[in-house]
Amino acid sequence: MSTNSGGAAPPGEPSNRGHPREARPVSDAMLAIILVALAVALVLGYLFLNKLVDISRQEDCMLAHNKNCAAIALPDR
Repeated sequence: MSTNSGGAAPPGEPSNRGHPREARPVSDAMLAIILVALAVALVLGYLFLNKLVDISRQEDCMLAHNKNCAAIALPDR
């Protein structure tokens, strides 16, 4: 078995020099759409997780029979 060094094409196969590039499996527009969808999914997932944490804290407060379970708003300094 011989190894091919230097990036030359193996014997019997044409080199890629002078030939147009092959089509990419995913176009730039589709890649952009996928990345935007991923970013939106991450942001929505983060917001949903924060909402679940708030609901869980409020539920824990109510189950502890506390009288004031409203969210506490701290004044601005």
